[in-house]
Amino acid sequence: MKWMITGMLLLLSMAGTIAQAIVTPIPAVPFTLPDKNGIPVSLAGYKGKTVLVHFWASWCVPCRVENRRLAKRYHRFRELPFEVLGISVDTDEERWRNAISNDKMTWPQLIDDANLKKSVAYRWNASALPASFLVDPRGAIIAIHAAALPINDPEGFRILLKKLAAAK
Repeated sequence: MKWMITGMLLLLSMAGTIAQAIVTPIPAVPFTLPDKNGIPVSLAGYKGKTVLVHFWASWCVPCRVENRRLAKRYHRFRELPFEVLGISVDTDEERWRNAISNDKMTWPQLIDDANLKKSVAYRWNASALPASFLVDPRGAIIAIHAAALPINDPEGFRILLKKLAAAK
C-alpha cells in the first residue's frame, strides 16, 4: 500500500505540481503551538487524519497567494479525514490576524515560537516560505511542497486522501 501511495504522489508531481514524493516516510516532529485564541493545538491531536502542515507569514507575498488559492479549495475536502494546520512565523500578531481574515483561511491557524531555535519551522526545516508538508494518518511526512496537491489537482488529491484513510 505504501508503494501505491508513493506512486500516486509521483504521478501527481509529474502532472505539473511541485510536490515531491518521499519514498520512505519520515516521522513528523511533534509540536504544540497556540492558535489565534491562545489555545494550545498539537499535531498529535490529528492522528488518524491526513494533515497539511503549512508554514507561512503575513509579509510573504508567495505565501499570501498560496493561502488564497488553498482557501478556495479547502471546502472540497471537509468531509474527508483531512485538515490543514497553518503555522505562521509572524512576530506581529495583529498583521497575522489580519492576514488570516483577509486570506479567508478557515482552517486552524497557529503562531510559531519567535525564538528561531525553538520554532517548529526550524525543527521541520521549513527554511523557505511558503513551505508545506503532507503528514499521513500515522504521523509520517509523505510529501513536501504539498500545498500544490489540493490546489493544482483537487480530484487527484481527493483520491489520495481516500487511499490514505483506507490504509490507516
